[in-house]
Amino acid sequence: MKKLAFTILTLLFLAGCTPSGTSPITGTPRSRTMDVPTIVGVPTGGIDDNTPIRVPTLHTVASNTRGVFEPKQGIYLAAWLTSCTNKRDFEQLTNRGHAAFVYEMHVDDDIPITWLLQCIAMLSTPIFIVNPPQDEDPDMTLWEQITCLAQRIGAFNLPMFVAFYPPGHGIIPAEYSIIFRYARAMFLHYAPQVAFVWVAPGLDSTHRNPFFPGHDAVDWVGVPLFAQRDRDGFTIDIMERFAPFYHTFQAFHPIMVLPLGVSNFTREGHSHHIDEAAEEIARIYNALASFPRVGLVAYGDAFGLIPTRRDDFSITIEPALIAAYKQAITNQHFVSTLERDSQQSTRFARSRFDALLWDGSIYVDTATLAEMAITVPRVTLEIGDRTFTDASRLAGVNASFCEEHHAVILNNR
Repeated sequence: MKKLAFTILTLLFLAGCTPSGTSPITGTPRSRTMDVPTIVGVPTGGIDDNTPIRVPTLHTVASNTRGVFEPKQGIYLAAWLTSCTNKRDFEQLTNRGHAAFVYEMHVDDDIPITWLLQCIAMLSTPIFIVNPPQDEDPDMTLWEQITCLAQRIGAFNLPMFVAFYPPGHGIIPAEYSIIFRYARAMFLHYAPQVAFVWVAPGLDSTHRNPFFPGHDAVDWVGVPLFAQRDRDGFTIDIMERFAPFYHTFQAFHPIMVLPLGVSNFTREGHSHHIDEAAEEIARIYNALASFPRVGLVAYGDAFGLIPTRRDDFSITIEPALIAAYKQAITNQHFVSTLERDSQQSTRFARSRFDALLWDGSIYVDTATLAEMAITVPRVTLEIGDRTFTDASRLAGVNASFCEEHHAVILNNR
C-alpha cells in the first residue's frame, strides 16, 4: 500500500513539473554541447526546425531620449567619395538618395563652397572631417583658427556634422581633450546646428579611453570599420569586433561608422577578390540593421583609405560591387534624409546575448532577461554554457522576429 501511494505521488509530481505544450527541447540534457550557427536574417530557404539559429536580441529601454539628429529609427546612408566621383552620379549608380556626404579638410582650409552647395542642392547633410592645421600660421593661434572655422561654418546656418581631430593627429591625450572641448564650445556658440563627433582611435576604445573628451562634449561617436584582406581572406570578422565597441557606447551616444570599407584588392599577392567583397558588403549592411543606435554609415569609396596599406575599398570601379551595395541598401531600415527634430521616441537596446530560433519558437538568453529586469521562468534549458527560456513563457513580453532589424524584438506589453 505504501509503495502504491509513493508511486502515485511521484507521478503527480512529475505531471505538475511538465511544461505545457511539448517541444523537441523538453528533456534535452543540461549542459548540452551544440554548435549553434549565427545568421543575419532568416535564410531564404527557411529555418531548419532541427537546427537552432542564433540571432541578435533587441529590447526596449526606459531612456528614450535621442541624440542630436539621431533618427527615430534606421540608419542614415552616407558616402565618402573621392574628388573625381560626382555625388549625383553616385546616387544614380546606387539608385538611392544619401542623407550625408563626407569632406576631409584642415582647420586652416577654406570652406569648400562648391562642394557645400552641391550638398544643399541634393538635400544632403555635410560631414566635415576636420584635421589639425597643415602649417603654423604666424598671424593666428590655433584657438583663433578654431574659432574662425566655427564662425565660417556657422554662417551657413545648416545642420552639419563635424568629426573633429580624428585619430592620426599625434597630440597627447591631455592636450587633445583641451583642444576638442574648446572646439566644441566654439561650435556651440557660433554653429549651434552642428553635431559634434568624436572618432574613436579603434574598436577597443571605451569612454575611459584617455582621448575621450567627455560625454558633455560629444554628440555622436564615430568609428572606422575596415574589412581588410590578406592572402587567406578577410583578416577579422569586422562585425564580431564591432559588437563590444557598440555595447560600450550604445547607452550614451548614437554611433556612426566613419567610414566603412571592404577590401576588394590587396597588395599581398596583388590579387582582386570582387565576389568575396560583394558578399561581405551585403553581410555587413544586413548586420548593421541589428545595431539600433548605429545612426549613420558612410561608405568610403576610395583607394588606400588606410595609409599603412594599399587595399582598394572603392565600389564604383566594379559593376558587381555597385550591384552588391545597391542591393544591400534596399532595406527600408536605411534612411536618405536627415531628421532635424529630437523628439523622444521608443528606443531599442541591443542585448549582449543572442536569442535562438528553433522549431518555430524563440528562445531568449536568461542574461537578456536580467538586462530587462524580468524574472526568469522556472523552465529553462542549457546549450553549451548559456541558459535559455521559451519566449512564450515570458509574462508581459511580446517576442517576434523582425525582418527589418534581422533580430528578435522583445517588447513589454
